[in-house]
Amino acid sequence: MNISPRTKLVGLIGHPVEHSLSPKLHNALYEKYGLDYVYLAFDIAPDDIAGAVEALKTLSFRGFNVTIPYKEKIIWFLDSLDTEAAIIGAVNTVKVENGKLIGYNTDGMGFVDSLKRRGIVLKDKVVLVLGAGGSARAICVYLLKEGVRKLYIHNRTRERAFELIKHLERFFPGVCLNYLAKENIRDVQPDLVVNTTPLGMWPHTHVMPIEDYDFLPSMTVVDIIYNPVETAFLRKARQAGCIAINGLDMLVGQAIKAIEIWTGVKMDYEDAISILRNDKNKLLL
Repeated sequence: MNISPRTKLVGLIGHPVEHSLSPKLHNALYEKYGLDYVYLAFDIAPDDIAGAVEALKTLSFRGFNVTIPYKEKIIWFLDSLDTEAAIIGAVNTVKVENGKLIGYNTDGMGFVDSLKRRGIVLKDKVVLVLGAGGSARAICVYLLKEGVRKLYIHNRTRERAFELIKHLERFFPGVCLNYLAKENIRDVQPDLVVNTTPLGMWPHTHVMPIEDYDFLPSMTVVDIIYNPVETAFLRKARQAGCIAINGLDMLVGQAIKAIEIWTGVKMDYEDAISILRNDKNKLLL
């Protein structure tokens, strides 16, 4: 990669970010497609988010991704949102255009695409989503757009889950949305279980978002964590005979959409996923 004064800057803000594969993925794609861009990751402390956004504008960044825990908070610093991001209420991609910050959300799209590639049909399915943060918001919106029949949400903070349910009901009236308390989780047998929390992410790989859960072989279980590539939660699901999917496909799906927003260039999914799957040095195992 040749970096010059003409090289365009894009990046990632979050806390923490040292686990992220995004710089390796993005920079490898820019090199493969001959784009003069470089992608950098910045660990931003909670009190520094406003200053970080201003710094990115001052440094003429073309755009940046947003990860935990700023996907909702970032909205306060943006000039406008696209329709999907407004409905979701969270942003993971920002484009800087003529000094204005425009927010997008490519998480839900990447998530749904990862299931469709495996032939998994979501219409009329029962789904349990763990978590109620920015990623959960995006995933829930796209699940509802695909026509799931019932959607249960479990979150350690009950009020946060109810806030999300109330938000979703504004856009999807008539859909069966329910909060699921910890003591009632074993009472439901969903078709799809999705962990959107960071529980189990490196370096705390022994942690699981829910304990003592009885997986059934008929379930599909997705953990949007990709480092490690198999969390303790996914391992337990796989050992129970479930279809177990990690977060790599979602990472790739949302990344290539973000690149299209920033550069106008459409990238091939297989090119991107091969970068992560074929080179073990790309994965933080």
